[in-house]
Amino acid sequence: MTGDPIAESFRDEVAHAELLVTCGPGGVGKTTTAAALGVAAARAGRRVVVVTVDPARRLADALGLEAGAAADDPHRVTGIPGVPQGSGGGELWALMLDAASTVDRLVHEQTANPKQAAAILENPVYRAISGSLAGAQEYMAIERLHQLYTSGDWDLVIVDTPPSRHAIDLLEAPDRLIGFLSHPVYRALTVGQRAFAKVTNAAASMFLWAVRRLAGPQIVEDTVEFFRSLANIEPGLRRRAQEVSVLLRSDAASFVVVSSPRAEAIGEAEHLIGALRDGSFPFAGVVVNLIHPMPEQLSAADRAALDGLDDGPLAEQLAWHDELTELATAERDEIAGLADLAEDVVVVELPLLAVDVHDVDGLVGLADRLVGGN
Repeated sequence: MTGDPIAESFRDEVAHAELLVTCGPGGVGKTTTAAALGVAAARAGRRVVVVTVDPARRLADALGLEAGAAADDPHRVTGIPGVPQGSGGGELWALMLDAASTVDRLVHEQTANPKQAAAILENPVYRAISGSLAGAQEYMAIERLHQLYTSGDWDLVIVDTPPSRHAIDLLEAPDRLIGFLSHPVYRALTVGQRAFAKVTNAAASMFLWAVRRLAGPQIVEDTVEFFRSLANIEPGLRRRAQEVSVLLRSDAASFVVVSSPRAEAIGEAEHLIGALRDGSFPFAGVVVNLIHPMPEQLSAADRAALDGLDDGPLAEQLAWHDELTELATAERDEIAGLADLAEDVVVVELPLLAVDVHDVDGLVGLADRLVGGN
């Protein structure tokens, strides 16, 4: 999008994008922003699904979500002003990412028959490590996006990505999976136990010997059998990772970076913007949440009169006024640096609200700010 004129809001993305990915550090309102963009799209007449990771409890309630595997199925959000309850017109649906269910679904999709799927899903090693596999939320979020996008059921899929220190794991997840499938250790494990012994070096053989001594021979056999079963779906996994990598860079996708005006968050957002551009990902713009208001500036006469006050309520108010002015000024300096980096895309600045957005009405108000409504 480099070189395009700056838009005033995300109205075009909400109206035309097929994939929206909100990303950035944790604690900056990323989930709420994703939900509000979904509300805006539904009010524009589109059928939208929002994939969230770990929404705040009250926001989850507003979206009708409860933790657990059942939340992984799309649930319709009702009560949105301007969105009819019956069929026709826009619809907003939401689901909470259940990474373990996503892994299981991926196994079923990539195996040729139920027997092959069962060989993986019922393997003791798979059951033991599925929680760790599910912990790779960055890839699971994108995998779920791909599943929903290719279903053809939605005009727009919005994914609220997991928070990440550098927020880059999401972008690298498909390529990391391809790299794992090409790793020599994985290649050796998938050829079977006898062949494994032939192709591995002495250090690996000693490792297997140690595992056998500590955990027993069954765990070694189960591990080798698990990787042999995994080899059956390797072509599908590799193809899916490549498809996801292409999809994230296609014209169908748009990435929205969400930040707060804190220096640490701005630094992470700037790093992420650089990674998006370096990786040729379609970068739509930035949302900066939680901006403190700038206090009304005192006249020189008022300042002179107040500076001479002794300790007391007015002196405390003046100190608070000065602290807030210093904070608000620092935030605006940080935002100015971010805006310079994102000068050719949308930058929407949103104030710190008196209360958290936790219901549909709050999401509607935020949606209007994001798309330039009243």
